[in-house]
Amino acid sequence: MDLRQMEYAVAIADELNFTRAAARCRIGQSGLSHQITQLEHEVGTRLFERTSRNVRLTQAGQTFVACARHVLKVVQEMHAEIASLDGRVRGRLRIGSVTLTASDIDQLGLLREYQEAYPSVEVTLSDADGVEAAAQLLTGELEVAIIGLHDHQLPQGIAYHLLRLVPLVAVVGRQHPLRGAGVTDLGKLADERFLDYAPDTGLRLQVDAAFDRARARRRSVCTLRNAGDLVSLAVEGIGVTVVPRPVADAIVPADQADCILRLHDCHALQPLALAHRDPAPASPAAQAFLRLALARLPRAGST
Repeated sequence: MDLRQMEYAVAIADELNFTRAAARCRIGQSGLSHQITQLEHEVGTRLFERTSRNVRLTQAGQTFVACARHVLKVVQEMHAEIASLDGRVRGRLRIGSVTLTASDIDQLGLLREYQEAYPSVEVTLSDADGVEAAAQLLTGELEVAIIGLHDHQLPQGIAYHLLRLVPLVAVVGRQHPLRGAGVTDLGKLADERFLDYAPDTGLRLQVDAAFDRARARRRSVCTLRNAGDLVSLAVEGIGVTVVPRPVADAIVPADQADCILRLHDCHALQPLALAHRDPAPASPAAQAFLRLALARLPRAGST
């Protein structure tokens, strides 16, 4: 087997779809299938169960992909360290990030500055957040993440640098009786049609905690990953939602700003933190990003 076949297997495991995996690897679907068949013949067992509708990993496939990820990561780090001997930072950097509009942190400016400083680094972004991002930091699938969790919500082995605590606000529709109230508590939203975040995201955990503090239960009618979409639906009266203040301010029209309600709960905050595996990632590309991010991004409590 070779590294290319390992990359193909990892891509299929990530996408659970041969067509998408082939596009990601820039190979024809028939060529990808042929390579995986060869790989399975070499290891002596099936790695993927395939039907006309879906793909799933066998137990052997799960073991193989986990090992392949480790091998590919080590090879990448080796190439990056050798390349850095001439003073240039090269390689690949995998970053997880909350929605770029979910805070007043200038993530776009940081990424632009990093790419200008290190043009030989290939940066890939993932919308993994919360529990998913933490798990991927531990496995090495991500090297750095802007994460929406408090430090006590993270597993061991993750280093945490708090950047911001962003207030959460409620958003109601244009015709909602609470419009214009200015402030509310979550108990008043308990019987509403609630527009929620996908499970295991950082924002979902913070909203869950806020409702727990209010001793209220909500009636979720939909779950989405994009906070901006939740705001748009709420303003149209599809339901109510709770989002970070910067998201609400960015989406709600100025003449409908009274659809945004502050929460009585002063602990209803969305943390935004720079997180990475502890100890710090070994790759020069990741180390350079951490240095730049910690120098450029203001930390919570700093002036």
